[in-house]
Amino acid sequence: MIRKISDNVLMMGNRHFNYFVVGRERAVLVECGVSGGVVSFQQEWQKLQRPPEIHRILAMHEHFDHVCGIPGLREMFPQVPVLAHSQTGKVLKKTAVIKDFFQQDDKMSMVLKNRGLINDKPVSPQVDAIQIDEYVGEGDIIEIDRGAALKVMETPGHSPGSIAVYLQQEQLMCLSDAGGYQIRDDCIFPIFFQNYEMYLESIERMSTYPTRILALPHGEIWTGVSVHLFYRRALEAARKAFKYIRRMLEDGVDEAEMEARLYKRYYRDDLMIYTPENIRLCVKLLVLRVKECL
Repeated sequence: MIRKISDNVLMMGNRHFNYFVVGRERAVLVECGVSGGVVSFQQEWQKLQRPPEIHRILAMHEHFDHVCGIPGLREMFPQVPVLAHSQTGKVLKKTAVIKDFFQQDDKMSMVLKNRGLINDKPVSPQVDAIQIDEYVGEGDIIEIDRGAALKVMETPGHSPGSIAVYLQQEQLMCLSDAGGYQIRDDCIFPIFFQNYEMYLESIERMSTYPTRILALPHGEIWTGVSVHLFYRRALEAARKAFKYIRRMLEDGVDEAEMEARLYKRYYRDDLMIYTPENIRLCVKLLVLRVKECL
């Protein structure tokens, strides 16, 4: 799936994991995905007649499905520095975390193979850490070609190391997971794993940027008036989840039962590429973050 989403941006990947090549001659690769996603990206990259020079690789936050593709991308683009927020860099130095990440990465590769999205299951790297070469944060500028540049914004709430990048020349926003996960085109899984109020603030702030193209790492890309509709869905999904969890807490519902109800509510459609264990942990975090607000 090679799709030109603007004059200077190509989207590549396998539907579940989108990669954005920003720049026609000297480009930044935005999003790193998983090992299985890199397989799809590499196959498409080889089809390009005149591929741009990748001079930066940008990891958008510290979760396994956004960093486990880094080793594979380094093989494709040796000597190209990988950029991320400093909080992401801290997490990726933790051996126990990285071990768990690549166990999940291996399972994700099997899912992608079983769904026919990749032909062969890649071997997940055996590494103790993922190196970040340069840190970026609020207000930093990442140059691309033709005088264009990506502006970095910090978007906490989903995770401490979450960032978004904005290409002003084309009013294109790469939001990563700051607005939630698209279970399907009309339904979002709210993922305020760090902090609920920060999550809402990040969505509201990003929605103020004039945006013609909203580039998301999973699922559909939104353009025109649909961008506003996505942001509205994202806010509504988060607020409804918060109210639902608060009501269960006020009714004295057992925590295990709350998590079971949330799991049943959200674990469907495109979210089912993740393991049940992963999503159970996710809904546990949602309950915890609501409790912190009460």
